[in-house]
Amino acid sequence: MRSKAEAGMGRPSVNRRNFLKGAGSIAIALPFLESLPERSAWAAGAAPVFTFFIVAENGVVAKNFFPSATGAITSAGLAGLTDTATSALSAHAANLLFIKGINYQQPGVQSCGHAEGLVQTLTGVKPGANGNKGYSGGPSADTVISKAVNKGAEPLALYSGSKGFIAERISFKGAGSGQVRAADVNPYLLYSKIVGLTGGGSTGGGSTVDPVAAELAATRKSVNDFVREELNGLMSMSVLSSDDKGRLQQHFDAIRDIEVKMTEMAGEACSAAGIKTSEYDAMKSGFAFKSANMEDYVRMHLQIVAIAFGCGYNRTGTLQWGDGTDGTKYNVATNVTLGMWPFHQISHRIQSDSASGSNPTAEQAHHEIDALRMKTLAAGLDVFAAHGLADKSAIVWTNSIADGPSHVTKNVPMIIWGNAGGALRQGAYIDAAGSQNDAVLNTIITAATADAATPATLLGSGKTLAAMKA
Repeated sequence: MRSKAEAGMGRPSVNRRNFLKGAGSIAIALPFLESLPERSAWAAGAAPVFTFFIVAENGVVAKNFFPSATGAITSAGLAGLTDTATSALSAHAANLLFIKGINYQQPGVQSCGHAEGLVQTLTGVKPGANGNKGYSGGPSADTVISKAVNKGAEPLALYSGSKGFIAERISFKGAGSGQVRAADVNPYLLYSKIVGLTGGGSTGGGSTVDPVAAELAATRKSVNDFVREELNGLMSMSVLSSDDKGRLQQHFDAIRDIEVKMTEMAGEACSAAGIKTSEYDAMKSGFAFKSANMEDYVRMHLQIVAIAFGCGYNRTGTLQWGDGTDGTKYNVATNVTLGMWPFHQISHRIQSDSASGSNPTAEQAHHEIDALRMKTLAAGLDVFAAHGLADKSAIVWTNSIADGPSHVTKNVPMIIWGNAGGALRQGAYIDAAGSQNDAVLNTIITAATADAATPATLLGSGKTLAAMKA
């Protein structure tokens, strides 16, 4: 027969009001804590790997995009290739991996090359349906990564472009027409969630800090102190069994891991350094996408994602850079001589959204747009670098198609910045030699989820690409 103490009679009790107070404090912390990387990686003293996938539209001018030969890439060498679009990335050469020769599972156009390319870009499988309403044949890489390491949190989903004919088509929860993620166009939306975590605030425009983020930033230490005090009180109770004390010890361990996370995120890693907060504040209300500001929006999206990663807010996400028939009229020199054609028509080399031509002036304008976009990417990478993410992330840029006029998805270019925790090659330009993009994506997924309790489910064939690995 159990004693009264064992039966709970006469047992010292925890005051219900105090318990609820403690539970409330912990509950306030949970949204922040749950958004942090898995504790296994932090507890081991290793940083998590962050991944961000950027998918541009309308292809590139291949002959002027990458260096002419594969091999090592250096800042000086890349800077000297002034007629190569990626020379704009020369300052980041040591952290770059260029890849050519990537093929998608359905390399030829069936009905609508833009939609069909977009839905294959991050899924690594053939479209679930073709045409301009095409959808995915499976989950995208960001979904797979998020399920493994984000503890149920959704990946970041961002967009820069008009949501018109072919809009969001890269981030999919699974196969099917209803599985695509809606993406945020306004850079302020992510900024408003992050600014409180950085300890920063508005610098103008009447913006207010996200109240939950501000509360979490202000109470990180006090929540830990309160919980530690409560746990110490419980541990001193003589009636606790060894199993109960073991469970409490797990809570102590969790608090220590949280404090490690806080230390890692202190200083420049989680700060608003590198951005003009007034630019974001100005978009708090009345925002409407303007194609003339396309590159500014992309830059702002990239810069705030860098800070989100530095703060441990999320571990993966996507940005679609332009809609399928991007109407942006880029103010580059050669396009001025054309009379300011929309980018989609420039990519077709003819003033048409359906026919294809061979206008050499349009080709030169496309090359100039490629170079401009690489400058925008470089500005975003500057902030990723400033927040110490080069060894903790893989920032992936690619395109939905390889070539504008043909819309084929053979020899699609890819750029990766960051070594994903030491897993990926750096300072190199390699040829994937026709490898399917599922192998390329799986290599990134494997590196991004190395700390996951359960291995991630890989895409398509499940293969990886050895040439990408460090």
